Amino acid sequence: MFIHEDSPRLSVKPTTAAEMLGLSRGTLANWRTEGRGPRYIKSGKHILYRVSDLEAWLDAQPTIGGVA
Repeated sequence: MFIHEDSPRLSVKPTTAAEMLGLSRGTLANWRTEGRGPRYIKSGKHILYRVSDLEAWLDAQPTIGGVA
């Protein structure tokens, strides 16, 4: 099946999500158990992250430093 990369339904596994966010897979796992971090989908034993949810979560994080 082909999913267009602009599709809001494009989902990735935790390893890929962690790489996209610059985090470890373990950090994402810890955040899931703590109710923190980006939204995710759990289907049976499978965990998926929508790319659009990763982008939204990243955009919502406070910016530290930089030029005002």
